[in-house]
Amino acid sequence: MNSALRHRGPDDRGMVNINAAAFAPDQSISVSLGNTRLAIIDVSSAGHQPMHDPETGNWLTYNGETYNYRQLRSELGDEFGPWRSNTDTEVVLRAYRKWGVDAFARMRGMFALAIWDQNKRSLVLARDQFGIKPLYCFFGSSEPLSATSSTIASNMFMFSSEVRALLASDLVPRTLSLSGLSSLLEFGSVQAPLTIVNNVWSLMPATCLTVTEKSESQLGLDVVSFKIGRTNTRASSRQQAKAELRRRLEDSLKQHLVSDVPLGIFLSGGMDSSATVALMSQVTSERPRTFSVVFSEREFTESEHSQAIATKFNTDHCEIRLSEQSLISALPDALGALDQPTMDGINTYVVSKAVKESGATVALSGLGGDELFGGYPSFHRALRMEAASGLMKGVLRSVARVGSLANESKAILLAASNGEAAAVYRISRQLFSTRTVQELAISPVKIDESYCYSNDERDTVNLISRLEMHGYMSNTLLRDTDSVSMANSLEVRVPFVDKEVADCVLSMPGNWKLNQSNGHQSKPLLAETLADLLPPEVLYRPKMGFTLPFEKWMTLQLKDHISSVFADTSQLNSSGLRQDSVNHLWRRFLRRPKSVGWSRPWTLYVLAKWCQLNNVRVALEQ
Repeated sequence: MNSALRHRGPDDRGMVNINAAAFAPDQSISVSLGNTRLAIIDVSSAGHQPMHDPETGNWLTYNGETYNYRQLRSELGDEFGPWRSNTDTEVVLRAYRKWGVDAFARMRGMFALAIWDQNKRSLVLARDQFGIKPLYCFFGSSEPLSATSSTIASNMFMFSSEVRALLASDLVPRTLSLSGLSSLLEFGSVQAPLTIVNNVWSLMPATCLTVTEKSESQLGLDVVSFKIGRTNTRASSRQQAKAELRRRLEDSLKQHLVSDVPLGIFLSGGMDSSATVALMSQVTSERPRTFSVVFSEREFTESEHSQAIATKFNTDHCEIRLSEQSLISALPDALGALDQPTMDGINTYVVSKAVKESGATVALSGLGGDELFGGYPSFHRALRMEAASGLMKGVLRSVARVGSLANESKAILLAASNGEAAAVYRISRQLFSTRTVQELAISPVKIDESYCYSNDERDTVNLISRLEMHGYMSNTLLRDTDSVSMANSLEVRVPFVDKEVADCVLSMPGNWKLNQSNGHQSKPLLAETLADLLPPEVLYRPKMGFTLPFEKWMTLQLKDHISSVFADTSQLNSSGLRQDSVNHLWRRFLRRPKSVGWSRPWTLYVLAKWCQLNNVRVALEQ
């Protein structure tokens, strides 16, 4: 398992075996912990993991960065004796010693960790508030990790930063999850706590899992969400709110720049990545190193805009030119970097590889800006549905009942819905409709996925923000970014996805983020907050989005690669797909690409290739 994670941490590796029975004769439990380290803060051997606390007997294996570790270290002082390192890892270990599981809510950053608590004879796992770092578990049970507590009829529990490391143990059956498959088809990525592998579960964000031994044949699980204390950020005016937001954005950038190794920035030329560069210029005199992926196809490239930002802020800029042929050459490695099949991630793999080859170990990304500042169509759709009268909604549902007989477009599905924000979000994010999932999957499973997380949010814009963050951002953007960047031994940090920034933005009335006098300007609150830093051509141009020219390339040289996979009946069936339905979709795409969309056949192709690469097959007796 440790070897399977070598790409995530090539700088050091460690393993420890703990025999709890030596300390408690009435227990038979034994624990093995492993870690591969990407050294970023205190790169010396003092940061070796798993890290031991000799006074308590506790052990920690940890992946991530706690950006406020210096503040926490100051709070802890020398209560537990002299410090042995300058790492955030030791701070986390001592914070747990002082505050227990309450330490996790104090941590500002991204993390997935496991602590063996010697005194309590228990294994404690935790994941950060937003799910930036992944954490997967296997315990041989068909029940997800959503219950508050349970006992499992198994004496083995395993965890890892990647699904594929669990598979590498040869103790996890390489069986495709039918629930995970249906979730992937519906949304383009598997929605947590499901994964694509049967009986492997994702620990949810802001969640702590404690594993104890009940008997020689049973383990006890206790799952709790740790409360993240919100700071009081409600401003009396929009102007005051913008000033506070600017302060928090600059503070977040400063926190995210803490590193003892070289750092770069993903620069697409859009508002979010440009804002990252601009904010960095306010908090450090260090010259940024920026990286952009550019294409020959002018309708997809943002080269002109990224170059303008690079020039304005005097960055050390590098353009990565990607052609169809270079993508085909890189495709085997890019697909091999995916920890789970997904419709996304290839573009981030390309830029991550280039950034790592430049000598950087850390990169900043503008990910999260659209979720917080209203950059997606789901925000305006939800507001339009909310504003529609009861009579209009009735008319829409009547029209939808007729239209749905031949058409399952998002417009028809939205018209047929109850118009609530959760329904608008779900339909906006659907890849395949429920009916099409039933046609594509050999044995489709109806997924009862709750996207309206329990909270007291009544503001439609803020509710969509939370849904986008808990759903698309967590299950697609963050997961894929972590997988493909760490495949290149590169750590990606996301300054917008920060507790202090999110608290500030989500405390504001939603109409402050979308209502403006400048027509349909994208993300007006962010634009106004940074108006003195960014040029008008960045602030006021329409949102473009960073995507590859897949629609064109899939009808040219990529066509043969995809067609050969779709012609393999055995491969499609073992991936849980019906060949006739897959090929019907593929033929429709080749005839009229825009009417189908490239992401639909691409996701089916990636699923089949991922299953082949990882020897994961469907077992219809599930």
